[in-house]
Amino acid sequence: MKILCVPFADLNTAQLYRILQLRSEVFVLEQTCIYQDLDDKDSKTGAHHLMLLDGQDIVGYARLLPANVSYDTPSIGRILVAPSKRGTGLGKELIAKSVEFTQSLWPEAAITIGAQSHLSQLYQSFGFIEISEHYLEDDIMHVDMRLDN
Repeated sequence: MKILCVPFADLNTAQLYRILQLRSEVFVLEQTCIYQDLDDKDSKTGAHHLMLLDGQDIVGYARLLPANVSYDTPSIGRILVAPSKRGTGLGKELIAKSVEFTQSLWPEAAITIGAQSHLSQLYQSFGFIEISEHYLEDDIMHVDMRLDN
């Protein structure tokens, strides 16, 4: 498994296409959630795209954003594992690497996520704590969570 974490400008067109394809497959089609995925955050200054690669195939992805883009702290979002790779432990590896790279990019800053509520315990196992009430976003229950450095 190869790990690649790059700013938007360093993505090649094939990587960008596959990222958008996976995000659409998981968040729009699989979760039957119609929402605006292209939200102008992907290309913000400081935004990074973390990919887990199996050969040339992207099998895991997360978007790492600097403070004041989604939250007042750096954040991790759009976390996904390709459907064909679920149940392999790849999700936990992806979360661990996302935290590691986010802490490397923005040392000593807390990390905030908007987690789907049913994944709260998974994120808690990495040290995240719930910092909001559970709320409905795009017809899916979410909760904001924070990991302090």
